This record gives sequence, structure tokens and C-alpha cells, in this order.
Amino acid sequence: MGIFKKSPAEEKLEELTGGFTLSDGYKAILRANNIDLKTGERIKSQIKEEIKLNIVSEEGLQTRLRYLISQNAKKSALPKEEAKAPEVDDSHPLKNYENQVTELKAEYDAKEKVVENLIEKSFAPPQITYDKFMDSVKNCTKVFDTQVDSAMSIINLTTKKTPRIDRELEERIRNMKTIIAHIDDLTNELIINLSSNKEVEMDVDMLFDDMEHLIDSVKKYD
Repeated sequence: MGIFKKSPAEEKLEELTGGFTLSDGYKAILRANNIDLKTGERIKSQIKEEIKLNIVSEEGLQTRLRYLISQNAKKSALPKEEAKAPEVDDSHPLKNYENQVTELKAEYDAKEKVVENLIEKSFAPPQITYDKFMDSVKNCTKVFDTQVDSAMSIINLTTKKTPRIDRELEERIRNMKTIIAHIDDLTNELIINLSSNKEVEMDVDMLFDDMEHLIDSVKKYD
């Protein structure tokens, strides 16, 4: 019976995070970003699964790891005794909105690449389903970028905060988050499909209709 040989990407993942147990270096990085060990294990497992599905290569592994760490660091709350008041940047009245839009744009761009890769693996061209999903993702990207451009125009042209400005920016940010959440749902469905040993019939029409409905609803708002 042959011994299972790890791929170069899997070996690199172990170098960065540890083998059966998390390495001290990886634990230190988690602590520095205020991420608990359970979340650190989940990040490692997610990347391991993405390596198996050929979503992440050896070359892109470190970038992907950094991205997941940064995403989870934002969601982790500091212990009460260590919590500090957020620093306020008074250089622009809408700086907080600008930061949110910039972060959401970076998050979407990263997730767009992942979902397009998964679509290619799930529905190799020239399948009609492949074209439908790729076109739908492109439409999502177009609508998302429209929301980003609109929000940044408001931010760059505004010199004073008002309740109406807040409402307009919050609506656009909410639209961006909704689009990202739908891309996440599609990504999860595609990963489940690829990970299954059986032939899983995805409810393709329902997923496609959901994406079209989302795009139309955001367009109606504009």
C-alpha cells in the first residue's frame, strides 16, 4: 500500500500553519489579529479544501491565507479589557464610508475570481449553463461596480454629512453586501457540487433566477 504524497501546495500550507497541530508561528499570527484558534483551524481547513479542488495554487496560497486572516480579524471582537475606542479620521466627513466601500470592493474582486473558477470546473464550456452563470456573474460585477462608483462619487463630492447623504451611502453599501452574500451562496453550492462523490443535481434554474432577481432589484433602486 503506497503512502499518500502531499502536493507542493499542501506541504506549503503545513509550513505556514503546522501539521496535525497549529504551529507556534501561525498561532502568533492569529493572536496578533485577535483570531481564536478554532477560527484559525477553520481557515486552514478551508484552504486545504480549496487546494484539493484546485482553486488555490502553491503560488497563490500565501496571498489567500493573508486574505482570510484579514477578513476574520475584522469580525473578531477585542476582549473588553483590551478594547480601544476607534480612531477617528477627521480629514474627510465620510472617511468611514470610503473605507467600507474600499474593503467591500477588494472582497468582491477576490470572491469573483473564486466563483468564476468554480463555474469553469462545474460547467465546462460550451455548456449553456456555463454561459448563463458566467454572464450572470459579469452582470453582478457590473451592478456592483456601479454601486461602488456611485458611492465614491457621493463621497468625493460631499463636504458635509447630512441624514440624506448617510441614507444614500448606506443603501449602496447594503446593495454591495447583498451581492457579495449571493456570490458566497453560489460559491458554497458549487463547492458542495464539486466535493460530492455522487452526481449532485444542483437546482441551477433557482440559483440563476435568484441572481437575476438580485440584479434587477438593485437596478430598480438606481
